[in-house]
Amino acid sequence: MSGRAMAWAGGTVAVAAAGGLIWYFGSVGWEKSSWVAGVAGLFVALAALAVTVWGLVLQHRAGGGAVAGGQHVAATVRGSVNLVRGAEGNVRIKAGSPTAPPPAGTTPPVYAAPVGNQSVTGDISGPVNLVDGAKDVAVE
Repeated sequence: MSGRAMAWAGGTVAVAAAGGLIWYFGSVGWEKSSWVAGVAGLFVALAALAVTVWGLVLQHRAGGGAVAGGQHVAATVRGSVNLVRGAEGNVRIKAGSPTAPPPAGTTPPVYAAPVGNQSVTGDISGPVNLVDGAKDVAVE
């Protein structure tokens, strides 16, 4: 179930529950309905906790839309790719010669981003330089 569907389902359930509680409070009186509302609140809170945990699990499985702690390129690149992270000091990377554009009508492949380190996946036609935690870098 997508996040949007979960939000709509949750909103619908909340509106239905509020309507049901208003009807119940009016029919049995405030004293008994107060006790029932406390018990119902407990179960609603437990259900909300379960849905929250499940949403976090789904987000973690999907990568959350971002690469946690890493850099990732997943595309068709007609040229070079340079990923630099945590470099201390001077970084000098000379640009290579330009490459030809992709053929018309080419659809780039879709790749899942790994979590963590630096990575490059896809169709790369130039050099790939991954630099992580170096003191002084000169790629020529």
